[in-house]
Amino acid sequence: MAPPIHFPYFPSGGMARIRARAASLLAALAAVAFQATAAEIHPYELAMLQQQVQRTGWVRVMVTLDRSAWRTRSEEQTLRLQALADRLYAELGDSAFPTGRRNNGLGWIGFYTDSAGIAMLSRTALAEKFSIDPTGRSWGRERAGDGSFEAIDDALVASPTVEVDLVLATEEPPYTLLPDGSTRFDGPSEVNEVLDRLLTEPFAQHIKGIDRRQNPQLAPVVQAKIDRVAFFGLVESVHVRAVRPRGFVRQPSAIWHEDALRVAAREGRAEIHILLRGGVTYTHLSHQSPKARRYQMDANTRALDEILKAAGVEALPVLSEVDAHMGLVHLVITRPQLEKLFAQRDPRILSVDVNKAIGGLASKN
Repeated sequence: MAPPIHFPYFPSGGMARIRARAASLLAALAAVAFQATAAEIHPYELAMLQQQVQRTGWVRVMVTLDRSAWRTRSEEQTLRLQALADRLYAELGDSAFPTGRRNNGLGWIGFYTDSAGIAMLSRTALAEKFSIDPTGRSWGRERAGDGSFEAIDDALVASPTVEVDLVLATEEPPYTLLPDGSTRFDGPSEVNEVLDRLLTEPFAQHIKGIDRRQNPQLAPVVQAKIDRVAFFGLVESVHVRAVRPRGFVRQPSAIWHEDALRVAAREGRAEIHILLRGGVTYTHLSHQSPKARRYQMDANTRALDEILKAAGVEALPVLSEVDAHMGLVHLVITRPQLEKLFAQRDPRILSVDVNKAIGGLASKN
């Protein structure tokens, strides 16, 4: 006869407590499993993202799709990463801005999202990690240099739309920087042709208020009203050289360093640097056609020559290609010439600075 089977004795309510503990254990294991598949983010960065999105309504994130992708460069890998990015964008839906997206092809993408997107990224299994995009202040062809990008960025925090001047990427004609600081184009440009191409872009429906009659001189600048979707698309468009707030002036107040006068008074001369504002199509970046680059260099060179001759400098020093493109000249100038330059305050000048060390050494030679 088989021995009796002894079952463990559970006191009253003991089985219920065991079931509760088992359920808690399963929940904890499920949470660990979820954390192992969800995208990683440091709690501090998550808090920073949430604070910014609460203030502005959106935030730019960098998402790592595959940490090891950089080790393999192939067409198959590129297609795989793009497919993964597309799946993530589909999962985020309207919470991933359709413009302003970046894909480096090495396993990470950058884009703008909202609070719902942050929550979805915290749970997604389609990404390994996400964080604040450290390149957020550098992407975009016309992002840096004159403060116009930041001005629009800030304006779109306060209002859903902003009025802007769009500088089109035309093969513009030669132009002249006039003594009053304005730009005169010495021939027609391809405004209508480039504008037509711009308005076929997917984000064009977010560009409002364009009136071709606003531009009788056919300068490559048109006025428009845009929202953030249009803004992100415009700064990446090959048809646009710059996006600036309506009537934006690059650094409204010119910088005239009085130290230059003090050095010249002491030494009889000073080595100075003169930087121009540039015309309405000015860019310090290299995203120009050879013709547009040459026209910018020529306009800057002619303006510098006029300014210096008006101050009594007989000849403009030979400019490097980089300096001519920037509108920058370095020269040693006498005290009377410098005083005349300061007295004239030519509106085309953005800044005048002095090289104190060289100025002091030059006087001893």
